[in-house]
Amino acid sequence: MKSKKTFGYLAILLFPLFIIIWVLSGLTQPGREAEDLRMSIEWLTKYVLPWIFLYWFVKLVRKIK
Repeated sequence: MKSKKTFGYLAILLFPLFIIIWVLSGLTQPGREAEDLRMSIEWLTKYVLPWIFLYWFVKLVRKIK
């Protein structure tokens, strides 16, 4: 049970961790930080957040049964 809780917290922490790494890394070009931040948030909402939602939805369905 503890590993499931840890996985849930880990999934939630991916969002700010990804933003921090993206902004602080040397991948951004000078003067484009705002654009890169917008693109990283867009990428997260397309690919990462649906998996987090699916995890919590499956958890809810199992709890209802």
